[in-house]
This record gives sequence, structure tokens and C-alpha cells, in this order.
Amino acid sequence: MAALLGCGEDLMIPRPRTDDDPVLLWVGKTPDFPICPDGRLDYWDGWADVRTDPQYQNECGTCTCGPAACALPDRMLVHEAPLCAVEGIKIDLAGAADPPGHCVELSSPVPGDAFAAVTLKSPAMARTCDPAKDLDPPPLSGTFARACPWTGEYESAFNGLVCIAPEDDGSCRPGFSARFEFQEKIQDARTCTPCACGAPVGGSCVADVLLFSDASCSHMLFSGNGIGTREGACYVTDEDSPLAGVRVVFAEDEPGTCSPTTDVSLVDGTIESGETRTFCCSSATMVEVIHANADN
Repeated sequence: MAALLGCGEDLMIPRPRTDDDPVLLWVGKTPDFPICPDGRLDYWDGWADVRTDPQYQNECGTCTCGPAACALPDRMLVHEAPLCAVEGIKIDLAGAADPPGHCVELSSPVPGDAFAAVTLKSPAMARTCDPAKDLDPPPLSGTFARACPWTGEYESAFNGLVCIAPEDDGSCRPGFSARFEFQEKIQDARTCTPCACGAPVGGSCVADVLLFSDASCSHMLFSGNGIGTREGACYVTDEDSPLAGVRVVFAEDEPGTCSPTTDVSLVDGTIESGETRTFCCSSATMVEVIHANADN
């Protein structure tokens, strides 16, 4: 180290003892811990006076609600008689919405003599809205520290203090009189209380269901237009052709809206700290001298 000072031959530079695991100690106001010299992973992290910044008032953020989305009908019934009896051939339309409006080819076409009427399920609006789920606890304020193993020389890029353990009586030896105390950083166990949403209001979900005699949806047999969420949709087809393809599209797709039933998401849980560790460090002035000369 003395060589780093050039002509400062008379300046006594304290050297860390080798019998108590000397460290390089980084100290900062935010938990942006640097990487230890040589990429060492056997570091120790701590903090002091750590807390949620008062400006956040222990809040994660304002609760919001997403839309109550519309969903296309996922099935229909084909009836042999024109009265839409309970019995019928179930046609699965679950894939009709991906992408909306594409032609759904029936795996088994319904023959014309079994196709006199259809019961079309209404489109649906979601019964609830999803609350915001991307809220995180607010940042912490305090003093943060990372102690990296001493590698035998000062690392200018790390910008830390050279530190040793205190004496048996708790005092710091001359040359290492800058004293720091940090509690071990165990974990930030804070979470955010969940937000909740009220029932949807407004919006409009209306669908058109188009039936075709061919699997490519080129020859239309029937058009069930304007099927709303409150309508019972039984339609006589008056066709004598097989049913082989279906298209389902939105005529109106206006999601409902929900208001949050809780205005604010609050911080829940605590910050967990371990035992206090004391560091006796070389003075900031001394480290700056070493730092400046190490760069030359």
C-alpha cells in the first residue's frame, strides 16, 4: 500500500490484521449493492436505520380494477325439431374466439334432417374485474452495507473501506477508528394487502353466430345476429342442409367497469434483521489517498 503513495514514505498506512477476517466495506444510501472484487460471493449484507420512506405513508399504491371482459359463446345446441327442445346435439365453440371470427370446422357435420333449430348461448360478461396485482412495497430508506472478503489489496473500483473487527473491549484500534454498526440483512418480508373490486357496471356484449353448410364457411345457412347477454336465443333454421362450419363474432364488445372496494393497498409484513456487527474501518481520508494513488 505504501508504494501507492509515491513520495509519502513517512505516512503510516494502517494495515488490516490477518487474524480476524478483514473486509472491504461498501456503504450506501440505497440497496444497490456492488459486486465484490474478484466476483466473490461470500459477502455479508447489512443495514442500519432501515425503514419505509415516510413519504409513502406505509402504502403500496392506489387500487385499480381492470375491465370486465366480454366472452363469446362457447357452445350451441342443434335440434332435430323446430321447438328447441332440451335435447340436442352439443356443438363446442370454445375455440371460436381464438382468433375471433375464424371458421370453426365441425368434427362431425350435423345432417340436414337433424338440423331444424338451434339454441345459441349468449355471450357473457365477466362477473368480476381483476384488481391490480403489480403493486410492490415502497422502497426502503436507511444505510446499507456489503462486506466483501479482503483480497490483500485495495480495489479502487469497489469504493469501499478497509475494515477489521473491534478489539475485545469493543474499541477500534488506531488507524481503524471509523466505527460502523449494521444489523445483518435477513430479508424484506413486506407484502402488499390485496385490492378488491365491486360488481361490473355498464358495457355491452353482443354476438353474431353464423352457420354454414361447408367446413370452409363459404355457404351460409343461417345468421343469428344481435345475441345479447339477456336474451334467450332459440332460432328455427328452415334449412335442409347439413351444418359443417360456424363463425362467431362480436357485434358489440364493450367491457364493463368496476370500482375498487378498497382504495389503497397497504404494506403488510416486516423487515427481518439479524445480529449487529461492528466494523472498525480505516478513515475515509486514508482510503481516498489510497484510492487516488491506485488510479495513477
